[in-house]
Amino acid sequence: MSLRKIVPPTMKELFIKEIEGKILSGEWKIGDRLPTEREMAKKTNVSRTVINSGLYELAQNGFVEIIPRKGVFVGDYIRNGQLNTLLSIINFNGGKFDKKTFDSLTSYRIHFDCECAYLVAQNRTDDDLKLMSSIYKKALETTDNTEIFQLKFQFLHAIYCATGNNIYPLVCNSFKKLCITFNEIIYRIFGCEPITYMGKLIDAIEKKEPDRARRIMYEFLTERIDDLKQVYFKD
Repeated sequence: MSLRKIVPPTMKELFIKEIEGKILSGEWKIGDRLPTEREMAKKTNVSRTVINSGLYELAQNGFVEIIPRKGVFVGDYIRNGQLNTLLSIINFNGGKFDKKTFDSLTSYRIHFDCECAYLVAQNRTDDDLKLMSSIYKKALETTDNTEIFQLKFQFLHAIYCATGNNIYPLVCNSFKKLCITFNEIIYRIFGCEPITYMGKLIDAIEKKEPDRARRIMYEFLTERIDDLKQVYFKD
């Protein structure tokens, strides 16, 4: 039994989270002018140095726009953001998404994962196949839910790696939190998540049948997303 080291967040991280929360919640809207650094320092009891550094990072991620001699304004983070912006959206409110964000993310997953399944069936190596089979075998044997969530992500990552595209695994890594969060939600609602799709997908990949591989991935994703959406937005 082991414990990992607990590292408290820095003042800068807390400040950034506070500002992101006000923006993502809609309390501060695009175009709104933020208080001055002096005002924020007084209200938050945080040094102006920390606030200045935090605002710069927020600007890098599209949450604010710094206009010299005019001030700092809430930015259009959807148009101007990057991967870190997406991670902030995912982490906001404990992984609870509004319908538009939910639909946008799941639509992207369907398109991208199905394309990757198609490419893997064309480009996979024997080593890729062995890795996917090994992960599937572990998933069948384990009864630990946390391990299953991790193994499902490892399987997805193995697929992205096997496409032959060096950028796709990096994209997959950026969605790790999202994938695991969705798996946890699905488990809480529906119980143990079926993993038989892995076996079907491996069979299509092994036989180099790209159309079937894409179809299997599509059917699995759309079925689970439809089930999840009905419960996720029932209120």
